[in-house]
Amino acid sequence: MTVRGNLPAQTTTFIGRQAVLADTEALLGRARLVTLAGPGGVGKTRIAVETGRALAQAFQHGAWRVRLGDLKDPAALARTVATELRIVDNAPEAGLGRLVESLYDKHLLLVLDDCEHLLEAVRHLVHHLLRDCEGLTILATSREPLGVYGEHLLRVPPLGLDDAVSLFGERAEVAPELAEITALCEAVDGLPLAIELLAAQPGGVRSEVLKHPEPASLEQVLEWSARQCTDEERRSWAQLSVFPADFDLAAAEAVADADVRKPLSALVLRSIVATTTSPVTGETRYRLLDSVSQFGARLLTNADEPLRRHAVHYSEFVEEAARSWFSPGEARWMGRLWEEWPNVRAAVGHALRTPDLAAAGAAVAMNVQRARFTSFAGMLGQAWDLLTAAREVITEAPLRTSLLAHCAYMAQVRGDSALAFPLMSEARALPRLPITDVHLVLAEATHLFFVEGSPDCVPLYAHVVELCREHSSPGDTYITELMHAMASCFLLDAEAADKATTALARQAESNGVSWAHAWGLWHRGLHELLHGDPAQVHPLAIQALRIQLTLGDTWSAPFSLWLLACTCAELGANDRAARLLGALRSQERISRISFSGMSPFRRLLDRADRTVRRSLGDDYQVITTLGADLRPEQVMAFALEPVPDSERRPVKPLLPGGLSRQEFTIAGLVADGFTSKQIAARLYISPRTADRHVVNIRVKLGLPNRMALAAWHRSASGER
Repeated sequence: MTVRGNLPAQTTTFIGRQAVLADTEALLGRARLVTLAGPGGVGKTRIAVETGRALAQAFQHGAWRVRLGDLKDPAALARTVATELRIVDNAPEAGLGRLVESLYDKHLLLVLDDCEHLLEAVRHLVHHLLRDCEGLTILATSREPLGVYGEHLLRVPPLGLDDAVSLFGERAEVAPELAEITALCEAVDGLPLAIELLAAQPGGVRSEVLKHPEPASLEQVLEWSARQCTDEERRSWAQLSVFPADFDLAAAEAVADADVRKPLSALVLRSIVATTTSPVTGETRYRLLDSVSQFGARLLTNADEPLRRHAVHYSEFVEEAARSWFSPGEARWMGRLWEEWPNVRAAVGHALRTPDLAAAGAAVAMNVQRARFTSFAGMLGQAWDLLTAAREVITEAPLRTSLLAHCAYMAQVRGDSALAFPLMSEARALPRLPITDVHLVLAEATHLFFVEGSPDCVPLYAHVVELCREHSSPGDTYITELMHAMASCFLLDAEAADKATTALARQAESNGVSWAHAWGLWHRGLHELLHGDPAQVHPLAIQALRIQLTLGDTWSAPFSLWLLACTCAELGANDRAARLLGALRSQERISRISFSGMSPFRRLLDRADRTVRRSLGDDYQVITTLGADLRPEQVMAFALEPVPDSERRPVKPLLPGGLSRQEFTIAGLVADGFTSKQIAARLYISPRTADRHVVNIRVKLGLPNRMALAAWHRSASGER
């Protein structure tokens, strides 16, 4: 069985603790909540991780660790757990609902690490998860008990003397005599973190420990370690304590007020700073353990400047991501943003609390979405929290105009016009600049597209494309070109749709962006579904979905699922279409994308639903329910299956005059005496679009007027 989870690989050997491990495993065998309690540095985290690794095979859905030491805001607890468990959380409202929905039928070990500073929030979370998710087991680490009913507490003792001596010898590059090691381990009462620090420290610290008449605390060992550091090293230690999570060298250099390379290397050698290797960049990342970071924060005489430099650095980092993601390095940018997310979140929070940095904080909140990261990773809920905080702080135009329009657009593309409308109304009333117009005009065009279904959105999108080319990044420009092509497919004739779709595909291919390539395939499929041959859609949609799943793009995949459901209905594969329709409704709930809230999508979906419902009769409800009950990974596996020939209806003969199905239908309505307004009502399009279709059909057939078109259709129908 494949073990799932996110437990970190360890780079050092695990020494001793066999009795504690056995006790922890035994408790988890009969209890659903076990808390490892003890002082900082006693090894709770390492024991929890080792226990999780040992038991992961016993849990069908693996063992997952959520590190809470980075988290300062209790309100973000549920979202943080969802993020670490790779659960899509796009809801604007924060809460446990999405977490419970995802975990209620999972058999999973959840490791909540470093809970002591969030006790009230953790109690609430754990109570509800254990009550509503029967297959869930929780292993927590905390300096004090959680105080939840059913909790089994295991106090983590210090290391025994033999194990302590072994740990010292393992960690020390040059170990002293055995008698001195034994004395040092006894002097710190077997506290693992203190032993590791002493193993890496020069003789001065060890002398201080041995001279101390009482057992030395971790705090004292840290204090003596700080005294042995140079002024430069102590200053770096203090400044690096502002990082809430791990960081790279560039970030360390940005936060420090002097060259940090030499002191950082010294702090690594002293085990003050731990190192890992980034799986994204292959570069070294650094981290201060919580106890070490907390001590370093007390060395700071003024935290404002390093916090400011931290916020400015990550503001520039996210701005660069927003400018640069539309490139062959898109996957690397998504990986880097994932690694840096705790730092980005902290930087936004500090910036918004600092008056002269508030504008930069709001820009970061918008730029993470411009870089597609939060939608890509299924973290729109966290993005919305940051934007909500920014709207509370930014009260003056034109930045507020841009912020409101950005939020309105985010709501629109989820199909939530009720949330978008008041934001747009306020933005319309505020002053704006050209760069603000990019956001506001995009929101205006999307309202015309998704709410009104009006072709007037197409020239408006074309205007936004020009604004983006002048004022914004290549990625922003491509997004607006994507919306322009989509609107052209839904609302214009075949020729205009083909032109826009072809241009979009060329743009993606020229930049080598896999995400954009998937959307280019999707648009070609949409064009075939609406204006061409539905039999050509399925392979295009499959290719698009494969790319999206390979990239881990949680946002785009439901759109490909929608396209596949509509296509299978057109092909007459009604059983498959019914399953996909049921699965799509489930995916809408998970992703918080409402296709029923976007009128062009809703019309095709309703047509597919009516077709399938008529074909299947009483079986319709049963089959759609089967689809809705599939888990997300099962949905995608089913969606990627080819449609058997036995499920397809016979291919229809080509229509006379080379007309598309929709064009031939419109010609028939003209022959029946329908006006453009009546045709529009019948086909759920605008009268202007209907009139344009009639003109285009006449031009294609070389006919002078509607009477000639009516006569041609009667003749063509008779021939058939």
